[in-house]
Amino acid sequence: MWLVTALSLCRASSRGWQRQRPWLSPTLAAPQHHSPARTPGTAPARGLTSMVPSVRLSPAARSLFDEPLAIAVQGLGPRQPVTLRSSLQDETGELFEACARYQAGNDGELDLARCPALPGGSFSGLEPMGLLWALQPQKPFRRLVKRDVQRPFLLQLEVFDGHGEPPGRLLAQAQHERAFLRDGVRRVPVREGRIRATLFLPPGDGPFPGVIDMYGDEGGLIEFRSSLLATRGFAALSLPYFDFEDLPKVMKEFKLEYFEEAARFLQRHPKAKATTIREALAKWETKNGQKASEAKEVKLYGQVPPVETMDESLSTLVNCEKLSLSTNRIERIANLNSLKNLKILSLGRNNIKNLNGLEAVADTLEELWISYNFIEKLRGIRVMKKLKVLYMSNNLVKDWAEFVRLAELPLLEDLVFTGNPLQEKYTSDQKNSWIEEATKRVPKLKKLDGIPVIKKEDEEEGAN
Repeated sequence: MWLVTALSLCRASSRGWQRQRPWLSPTLAAPQHHSPARTPGTAPARGLTSMVPSVRLSPAARSLFDEPLAIAVQGLGPRQPVTLRSSLQDETGELFEACARYQAGNDGELDLARCPALPGGSFSGLEPMGLLWALQPQKPFRRLVKRDVQRPFLLQLEVFDGHGEPPGRLLAQAQHERAFLRDGVRRVPVREGRIRATLFLPPGDGPFPGVIDMYGDEGGLIEFRSSLLATRGFAALSLPYFDFEDLPKVMKEFKLEYFEEAARFLQRHPKAKATTIREALAKWETKNGQKASEAKEVKLYGQVPPVETMDESLSTLVNCEKLSLSTNRIERIANLNSLKNLKILSLGRNNIKNLNGLEAVADTLEELWISYNFIEKLRGIRVMKKLKVLYMSNNLVKDWAEFVRLAELPLLEDLVFTGNPLQEKYTSDQKNSWIEEATKRVPKLKKLDGIPVIKKEDEEEGAN
């Protein structure tokens, strides 16, 4: 831990603070030029002849925006009441502030990691980072969003005597930079095809896990999350999709090809890589404290970066009865031969185009969850003789000729098919016609799209 005593500030900065806080007197806002001897870069409190209060920070002068910042004050009186205030300006000049009331310990030390804030400030209780997360704008509804990640935020910390409003005299102050780029991180503007983006690459040769970052409905190119992800070892692509250069000005209609092109760009970039099954299993074992080879249920969904290939590492899951690989970027079903006990397979939200590869688990699989893929043809489904549940909504099946292949599954009773072009066509005409036509072709269904199927003979029995 490094020691940083209160920093001297120029008169111009002090006058700027006075305008923002008119209750500060000029004698408190401006530094003294006839102070006692001190180390360079410090501004001791006036009128104290013993220990001079000072702010101690760790890291001392600069930290990343997502890193913890330890804050402490030393040189106070025993159990002295003080008010701490933090402030920073965003790139538009908007001021954000937070304050908290504290009481020093018997030794005159105040460590925010050990001393709870007292009621009356922006927060109370033990909150070591409260002076940062509680920052509020002077103007309502303004958001603290970093646009230029190459320049850090300059955080101002001040210590005042007492708990009054306004607080008492200024005892100590310090400045600290909250940065968004670590040394060695590369910021690479991307203008390729339709893509308008910025790629952040970690130091080193790579390859690195790849992530695409799209920042909500704010609009424009917002890079701060990607720059911080790059400091953590990710190849991060900050991707705007409206209100930037020649992209649409408003968030109304988008061409999905734009996002696909961005995904392909990152996929083929030599510095980016996907998560392998081996890596995903290692993370799962660390999290669950269990060997994957012994587990009956293994969840590998939503990997960051996503899994692209069902590789041979799946062969270790010899006891697995339920496997989840949903929300990844898998294009082909493969390497299931060793999963002799598999009953439930979840592959929703991937890039799968056909059902080839399922024959390896045809003798055991009872449920297949494969919604939100790109499946148009159902060839090969007939080998699934044990299949009872098939969730395949939001795929690309558009012909009855493909749909009727489901009638070859002797045990199929629960089907979710909504969102396929075939279903959407009939639903738009008349809702009941879809249920009627679908169950006519696959008569053994007991539930379709979450609705129990009631056959005419069942209605007649109920009437009797």
